[in-house]
Amino acid sequence: MGRRTVLILILIVSLIALSAIGILYIRSQQPDTPSTPVTDDTGPVSGLAGDTSSGEEIIPQVLTDTVEVVVSLQTVERGWQMTAAELVTDTRYIDEVSDNVITNIEDAIGLYARTKIFQGETLTKDALVADPSLIGQTEYGPSSLIPPGYIAMAVPMDRLSGVAYALNEGDYIDIMMTFLFYQIDEQFQTYLQNAAVFYLEDAITTGGEAPADGGTPTPQQTNIFVMWPYGRFEQLPTGDTVHIYGSEYQRPVPISMILQNARVIQVGNYAPPEPIEPATPTPEPVAEGEATPTPQPGGPIPPTPTPYPSVLLVALTPQQQLFLKYAVESNANIDFALRGANDNQLYTVQNVDINLLLERFNIEIPPNFNYSVDSLTTDVTPTPEAQAADTAPSGPENE
Repeated sequence: MGRRTVLILILIVSLIALSAIGILYIRSQQPDTPSTPVTDDTGPVSGLAGDTSSGEEIIPQVLTDTVEVVVSLQTVERGWQMTAAELVTDTRYIDEVSDNVITNIEDAIGLYARTKIFQGETLTKDALVADPSLIGQTEYGPSSLIPPGYIAMAVPMDRLSGVAYALNEGDYIDIMMTFLFYQIDEQFQTYLQNAAVFYLEDAITTGGEAPADGGTPTPQQTNIFVMWPYGRFEQLPTGDTVHIYGSEYQRPVPISMILQNARVIQVGNYAPPEPIEPATPTPEPVAEGEATPTPQPGGPIPPTPTPYPSVLLVALTPQQQLFLKYAVESNANIDFALRGANDNQLYTVQNVDINLLLERFNIEIPPNFNYSVDSLTTDVTPTPEAQAADTAPSGPENE
């Protein structure tokens, strides 16, 4: 047997001996716990821990004073609408759960987070709100109503474009826009038709004779003709050349398009929430014999009428919002269409112009006629005598 083998055996024996000594030392430090039966005035009580006199199997006591509470599975921002994907139940001791804690997942689905809720946080009734407009109006401003991935912008609104002022915070709308397309000059980047200026010079000299040195005679005058708008020159059957131009300004081509599923964040100007009014003081009782104070004249002040809103705050995706900004700054005609309460579907919609109108409704362009039918109108200017006769008061002499 080698020297190395002997050393290994000695080391193993030493470890075993130390382990045995440690176990004996730990057992010597534990106090003795004799099993003493629990007694009362009449003797041992059966069925409790430590009682083996009955001979029955001891069943450990199970805690039944717990309740399930609703917990958030993830961190959500304020204004987030809760769904079943973010909610789970957990067990809490009933003495640690107040009446404000939500114990049923169905009671939390569809509600909005009033504040930021962190992962694992127990949900309370105060942390959620059913009406999203309460978040935007009373606590955090309109930003709480903006869905994730959306941004909001203010656009002008009136009675007709704003669906007769029927829009409210939280509604979903479609935005219909009509652009007017004009023809422009490619070089000047201005509306057609262009203007033309003609300079006509008369070479007749004022002195009657040409200069002795043979120079150019001095022109008598220069005539300037401006044509606005500039059209075209045509030759009539008589051989005369005439200038033809339009009888009205350039008529634009309207094209209508739509932005779908925008959310109304605010109607009208933003007004911070008003402070809570103090309680009305209780009037002091009047003692007998004293005169009752006379109320001040004037009565209650009538409420100030609220002006109709002229601006609307809508939320769209960033690309759609930039397109809406271009429409507003291009003076496009913008109208809003109110969607149903649960209608968030995106529809396939074509842009509308005169070509789509002709194709969709199978409209045939009529040929040019030499005659037309129109109503005959006659302008009559009444004389002062006729007006006086019409407005004369009735009386016996006029009957």
